Amino acid sequence: MTELIIQIEDTSILPSLKRVMKSIRGVKGIGMRTANPAISPTAQRLLTDLDTFMTYPKGGDGDSAEPLSPVVIKNFRNLLKKSNEEDLQDWNIFPEKNGTLILENSQRQAQINIADKEYSYFLMDGTNLKGEDHLKLTANHLLQTIKAINHG
Repeated sequence: MTELIIQIEDTSILPSLKRVMKSIRGVKGIGMRTANPAISPTAQRLLTDLDTFMTYPKGGDGDSAEPLSPVVIKNFRNLLKKSNEEDLQDWNIFPEKNGTLILENSQRQAQINIADKEYSYFLMDGTNLKGEDHLKLTANHLLQTIKAINHG
């Protein structure tokens, strides 16, 4: 038996495609599955780090650190879905004691703190510290901030 794999992005054509495939003599069956898009090496690296940090228990720092917030984890994963390789290649992540996540770009001397509903960023601009805090968190807003820092 031979399998034919067809990748489509527009799922509205599935009913028509299934009818056509079923009408072809010799077709024994039609199976479908949704595949996750390939993720970039940087996203994979950051997800591996995130998976490690997710195992840290309360007090895992030997003091009073909170585990990463599930909402923060979801927010970061949403960011990864919207970003491309160039957006995050110079960034690393670290857990913060309060359950938030720090994104750090040492080349740009920048940090972003991702919380449940907001984020803050700070960077060195020459000898001046620039930044904003308590910004409304959406993956798109956060990605815009990252791109501005990357190209600033």
